[in-house]
Amino acid sequence: EAKRRAKEATQGVLDSIKWLANLDAVLVVMDSTIDPYTQVNITILGNLEARNIPFLVVANKIDLPTSDPDRIKQAFPDKSFVSISAKDGQNIDLLYEKLFDMVMS
Repeated sequence: EAKRRAKEATQGVLDSIKWLANLDAVLVVMDSTIDPYTQVNITILGNLEARNIPFLVVANKIDLPTSDPDRIKQAFPDKSFVSISAKDGQNIDLLYEKLFDMVMS
């Protein structure tokens, strides 16, 4: 089961990378309750950087008690970053501002 899930995840990342050529900007949304140091995150961010596609790292679920958005910010310290709660709308205005600034620059 673990091998099958890993294979599916790898295929999903590969499929996502194929779409990168058609993108102007990307929101990389991460769950702030889990460790951001994953092969998927590193692969996606590396591909975005290699293709010079602007992206914003978004730490979601900051409404949860186990949330640690600083862990994500520390994992990717030189990246544009915002922490939000999609559930309750916290910092969504800031997300829109950063996204607007990113695509307009």
